[in-house]
Amino acid sequence: MVRIKTCKALLFMLLTLAFLSCNSDDDANPKPENSEEIRATKEKLVGEWKLISNTIDNKNASPEEFECLKNSIATFSEDDTYELTFLKLGSNAATLCSRTVTQSGTYTVIGLNSVTFFNFDSEIKLIDDTLQITSKVTNGGQEQDQIDIFIRNDNSELTEDQEETDNVGTDEEEKDEEDNTFDGTAVIQKILGKWQIDSDRDCLQKNTIEFKAQSAFEFIQHKKTFNRRDLLNYNVSVSYPLPESINATIFKGNDMVVFDTSAECQFIKTSTLEYVVKDEKTIVLKNIPGLKLLLEDDTTIKLIYTFTDSDNNEQVREFIYKKL
Repeated sequence: MVRIKTCKALLFMLLTLAFLSCNSDDDANPKPENSEEIRATKEKLVGEWKLISNTIDNKNASPEEFECLKNSIATFSEDDTYELTFLKLGSNAATLCSRTVTQSGTYTVIGLNSVTFFNFDSEIKLIDDTLQITSKVTNGGQEQDQIDIFIRNDNSELTEDQEETDNVGTDEEEKDEEDNTFDGTAVIQKILGKWQIDSDRDCLQKNTIEFKAQSAFEFIQHKKTFNRRDLLNYNVSVSYPLPESINATIFKGNDMVVFDTSAECQFIKTSTLEYVVKDEKTIVLKNIPGLKLLLEDDTTIKLIYTFTDSDNNEQVREFIYKKL
């Protein structure tokens, strides 16, 4: 009887150990579906992300603030390290984006589309195609939520559409002007007034150029629609995906840009520039080396736009304008 009881006791102990061992193995090895969620989330996270929106207490950053913030980058590496670099306004116009705030460390993927920073209490989530970081900031003595939205640097919304020919870049570039000794009085008499593009394409046909007195030049361009790249170019911070209704007027350098989703032509850019007559046929715009106008006859001007595409290849676009 003693021997039978001893055997039963040993059998009970072995079963107990086996049960505990199984539980231990379960704890050490997460469920396959959880591992798959973590793997998929990390694969989605690793890479470089660009800031496209900044809000504090549900208010978008001003265009002045966003001009710097839009250059902020978040980088997540395969070895569980990250770096956030925010560019912010400096103390004066001469040091516009001189403030750099960098945060780095390690991160952990804690679940499907959910990430945590080590020793940092921000909430990080992957929502659709965005990386959203929610932090607490103190503003005027009050604690508020700051939400920074990033999309991947290779997102199609950040790609320049080089096939788009109805928005010629006129951002001012510093360039030493050569001395011009040509007397362009006779040419100016021919070109003064308004000219309209020769096109039957939707909004493009509304594009005009106008030569005014004192070498003033007005260039008005229209596009049927606009995209996030246009908004970023003019420092407009909006949510992701783009809201159905957007209405904003932005002044940047020599440009005034109107974004209006309810308009027939949703994007209108008016550029106020200065022109120089170089010879009997050639007119250039001051500090805009990529634009040149050729007077083909008294009623026809050819606008030539030269630029470098994303592959560093030189591209040329040509447009014909007729005098009104």
